[in-house]
Amino acid sequence: MSTPDEMGLTAEAAQGYERLFVPAIFRRWSPVLLEAAGVEPGHDLLDAGCGTGAIARDAVKVVGDHGSVAGIDKSASMLRVARDLCPTAAFRQGDVAELPYTDGSFDVVVSSFMLMFVPDPVQAIREMRRVLRPGGRLAVSVWEGLPNNPVYRVLVDATRDVVDDAAADTMAWPFALGDPDRLHGIFDAAGVPNVSLRAREGGADFSSAEEFVYAEVRAWLLADRVNADQMAELASRVRARCAGFVDGEGIVRFPLNALLATFTA
Repeated sequence: MSTPDEMGLTAEAAQGYERLFVPAIFRRWSPVLLEAAGVEPGHDLLDAGCGTGAIARDAVKVVGDHGSVAGIDKSASMLRVARDLCPTAAFRQGDVAELPYTDGSFDVVVSSFMLMFVPDPVQAIREMRRVLRPGGRLAVSVWEGLPNNPVYRVLVDATRDVVDDAAADTMAWPFALGDPDRLHGIFDAAGVPNVSLRAREGGADFSSAEEFVYAEVRAWLLADRVNADQMAELASRVRARCAGFVDGEGIVRFPLNALLATFTA
């Protein structure tokens, strides 16, 4: 196991994120964000909180030779994967709450399922707004709350029973901004009025309940905090309580719904 980076992520965690989460979840959302942001050939685009660069890889195909794609993330481990997979984008390590770009640098800023992990989401939105050109577009996605994402609610509840409250709270963290009123409040406080906010249906598919639990626990948020017996029990509970989402081959397919916020500068 390699040494964790500033975000507590190892090279193995970043590779696991790309190998497991991108095909299972995030590949669906890249075209949704790019369409919502109105990305066109020639645009200069920033992916704020780019992770392993899933959006950047699609964006470079859209903006073409006369546009540009930049990505910023705090995690050096994520950025190493992003640079390997998308060498034509300009990736930088940095804080989305202190973007290292001048005012009005981009036609488009997108942020995919990152805002809930930022200590000060208001400042992050304020910075994304600052680097937009007049008429530029901002598109931000966050997961809806656990009541609208039932399989993850099962996983959080099972983690609370099998592991402890702290682990369950960590598993629930990605859904923390899923309340529309709270999200509107963040944009209002950041000086971004009249943001358009709508729910978007999505989905996820994992090859098995075991892969789903492994991805969420070992390859991401809880790393080595859960032992093998607990992992097996979590998978068993997910499989039993979410039987309606498991097909005859054991593949787990389930709804995974989001809120999409868009704004024109």
